[in-house]
Amino acid sequence: MTTTLSESNVVKHLEVENCDSPEEWNSFIEQNDGPPFALWGWGAAIETYGHDHWNLIVRYGDEIVGALPITHIKSRLFGSKLVSPPYAERGSILVTGYEPEAVTKILLDHVKELANELAVDFVSIRGSKSSIPSNFETKNRFVTFEIPTNTDKDLIWENIKNSRCRQIQQAKDNPELTYETGNSLSDLQAYYQLNLQSVRGHGTPPHSFDFYRTLWEFLADKGNIHLGMIKKGGEIINGIMNFSNGSTVHQWGVITDYEYRDLNGGSYLLWKSLERAADQGYSKYDLGRTREGTGVYMFKKSFGGEKVWYDDLHYFPNGDGELPHPENETYEPLKQVWRQLPIPVTKIIGPSLRNKISL
Repeated sequence: MTTTLSESNVVKHLEVENCDSPEEWNSFIEQNDGPPFALWGWGAAIETYGHDHWNLIVRYGDEIVGALPITHIKSRLFGSKLVSPPYAERGSILVTGYEPEAVTKILLDHVKELANELAVDFVSIRGSKSSIPSNFETKNRFVTFEIPTNTDKDLIWENIKNSRCRQIQQAKDNPELTYETGNSLSDLQAYYQLNLQSVRGHGTPPHSFDFYRTLWEFLADKGNIHLGMIKKGGEIINGIMNFSNGSTVHQWGVITDYEYRDLNGGSYLLWKSLERAADQGYSKYDLGRTREGTGVYMFKKSFGGEKVWYDDLHYFPNGDGELPHPENETYEPLKQVWRQLPIPVTKIIGPSLRNKISL
């Protein structure tokens, strides 16, 4: 008879430790179909901002049986929190077949102790597929669309709204537009320059280039990053960063030069991302976090995916609390001011603000 952890009374002796081996950590994440935002490189990029970051693991003997990356972000303006993962939407706890509920509880009990010790306002574990332990609660605030890509590309195309298909074809047939895949730091720098312009238009401060460069250095060679670009006259007017691991490609950084919005490069770029996911054998393409009913939501919906709510786990050490919301009306005056700042100014001061915003 196979002896389980609980039957052998081993569970009570399992302990949480911080993994210090990138190879061992990534191997576990990859073997358990974890999100790319759990890979070592994402944590390394986070650490460029000076945040405390832990790659928590539980072992059974020499084998890792559970993992949870988590980051402490502390700000006078935005409060103190533990987040998995910051700056992305799919974190979760990864466990093997060894007593998954027990291992999950051990990890989250450790996180609760850490939260109490650091006196954070809340803990947020985004996109979790774990069962809900005591003192944690699920909040469904954001939604995504998942498009199956392990199928014929003609079927993917057929599920896209007709008006969107016409826009894609219009951009594809435009001789002024070219699609390219970025494969160098100079391509990343071109993307970043447009990113500065694009996020300023949203009233949002940008990440540092060091954040992007660290992601590139850790993930590009292993194929976890795809940088797609639409160019006009050799200049990038649309960009997308897709992150992948295991079975899924995740859309993350979509940027646009709004002067050329009517050329529909963004629609074409998303279609090229879907084609690539299908060609490379990924099971699905996740269009990323959005709020139900917004313009971005309607754009993503037009590509025909399945609507899926993110199950975010939260713990409030003080019993209750409020979570940050990007569309909070109190932020609107700040956004209006930010939109008026020169891009060189936003490039300098933006990252010191953006790194405190965990969304």
